[in-house]
Amino acid sequence: MGRSAPGLFRNGYASVAGSTLQSAGAAVGGPLRPSLLLRPLSLTRREYSISPLDGTCNLVAGYGEISSVTLEDGTVVHLNSGSTLLYPESFKEGSRIVYLTGEGNFDVAKDPSRPFIVKTAHMDVQALGTSFCIHSYMGERTVRTTLKEGRVKVDISGEESRVLEPGMQLEYNPSEKTVSLSIVDAGRTMSWEDGYLSFNNSSFPEVVSVLERRFNVSISYNSENMRQSALNVRFMPDESLEDALGVLTLLMPGSSYRIEGDRVFYHF
Repeated sequence: MGRSAPGLFRNGYASVAGSTLQSAGAAVGGPLRPSLLLRPLSLTRREYSISPLDGTCNLVAGYGEISSVTLEDGTVVHLNSGSTLLYPESFKEGSRIVYLTGEGNFDVAKDPSRPFIVKTAHMDVQALGTSFCIHSYMGERTVRTTLKEGRVKVDISGEESRVLEPGMQLEYNPSEKTVSLSIVDAGRTMSWEDGYLSFNNSSFPEVVSVLERRFNVSISYNSENMRQSALNVRFMPDESLEDALGVLTLLMPGSSYRIEGDRVFYHF
């Protein structure tokens, strides 16, 4: 049997296409149901496979994890679930280059003589000393860079370089070759490192991808019946998979879900 929303609406906000359902902490009705957390979120600091040949380190944040590392120059990197960072054991003179797949928050140590460059499949982001986030998962429709502090230069093949100011987000669609700039709440965008999940005008598939990585589950749904809604919702760090799915049923009335082990079936 499919399940509907949990008894207490605890996320920071939630709306569909700008229509807010409840404010933070407002009750929806009924007793609070027990939370189901299929995979606990773990905040870890791990380094993997330092190659004796080239001194390359590989930091991995598995599904259901957030990993962090302090690089040799003092730069701090937080990796979101399902992400990988390749970086040298020690940086050479002249530059600091790392490689990212997935999503990472970077608090870059200042060193004007050695620009810090993050390379992804579709864009390079250069900073001298700043705090920013890069979202670049394989298979997703767009990649984006969000700047919290300082300045960064974004280079995309075939496009002119763009310099971002704090609070700006650059989004690039590789298949359509389009670039868009917007003003966002960078602190909220980067709050996943503290366990929050924030969505702004996000599609249902985008929300599903994040939940799959966060809770280490597979979510199936009928794309033909999927509603084209712009979802605005924020989940708190202690909210479970069942809490999140329950809020989605509130945002999309008539939908339901069922959980079978590490698989979720969502119905419209």
